[in-house]
Amino acid sequence: MRKWIECPECGHPLSTIVERDEATGEIKIKFFCEGPGDDVFELEILTGLKEEDLADLREVGKVVKKEMKVVLIAREPESYSEY
Repeated sequence: MRKWIECPECGHPLSTIVERDEATGEIKIKFFCEGPGDDVFELEILTGLKEEDLADLREVGKVVKKEMKVVLIAREPESYSEY
């Protein structure tokens, strides 16, 4: 079984970046394709977590429930042209 998530457009592994939203302080996970083609796929997961939530995790196995949102930023198939 593979350990990566494939781009739904080209099948190459998606790259990820974890960053903090400057306006809200919320932790975001961005997925994007850097495959060899010209297709575009990018989405963001808004975790609902802030850095303070991570600091409050002190017990192993503790569960924190937050509402997560997934936002599709861009999706375009590779444009093919026939000669």
